Amino acid sequence: MKIGTLGSVATFAGEATEAMRARHAAFSAALYFKSMEDCWDELAKGSVDAVVLGVERTGQAHHGAAIATHGFYVMDMMALPLLCNLYVKPGTRREAIRKITGHGSIMQCIPWLDQHFPGVTREKHAHNSVAAGKDVLAGDGTSAVVGSRSLTQAVPDLELLAEGIDDGSLANWWLVSAKPYFSEQPETVVIDGAFGPDGALGGLIAAVQDAGFRLATIAGFPVSHGLSTYQYLARFHGRGERAKIEAAIAPFDARLAGAF
Repeated sequence: MKIGTLGSVATFAGEATEAMRARHAAFSAALYFKSMEDCWDELAKGSVDAVVLGVERTGQAHHGAAIATHGFYVMDMMALPLLCNLYVKPGTRREAIRKITGHGSIMQCIPWLDQHFPGVTREKHAHNSVAAGKDVLAGDGTSAVVGSRSLTQAVPDLELLAEGIDDGSLANWWLVSAKPYFSEQPETVVIDGAFGPDGALGGLIAAVQDAGFRLATIAGFPVSHGLSTYQYLARFHGRGERAKIEAAIAPFDARLAGAF
């Protein structure tokens, strides 16, 4: 099976993909794409069977909307520490830094950056942290980049300025596939559905709990119709039978998007 992710093996996503591949022997070496949008597009086109992306991170919005939009499925999930570092072009003076770049992990480093670089501009790179690191290296020595412990594998001339600047933040990496790969006896289920203000969402949560699974997290995404109506992606933990879950959600406008 083909697996894809963001950037390169030296990004946070690349590190997570290698950890996911160690758990799932069916996947060959990873393919890397420039942006998260490219990852979703390649999965939709069938270029890869699955992608690994950081769907949940400390201090950031849920990034799972495309799972609902495209009807994708969740095969697995893995929470990993980020362990962010700060890198600069060699010779950069700390007091000369006017911009700090990176990808989503900048958000996990805000308290540290506020303390050590107050007032310095933070800018999320449009693509990934490796591309951001290359821009810093090619720059004039007034910028720094937040990146993974592996970043210097891809951009070896960067110089480490500070380690562990994310205060122990975690990212929840989801293995997302175009086709369902369900366990018959799952411990985690993911359910996708559109719900309005009529109380049906509460009924779904109660029905799934009766089937042996308690709500762990839920994210809502805007839709183009209805007041107080959202597309929800809910994750439940427990132990039970997939058939009972499917029977429980059958009366609702929902689908089983993951059982593992």
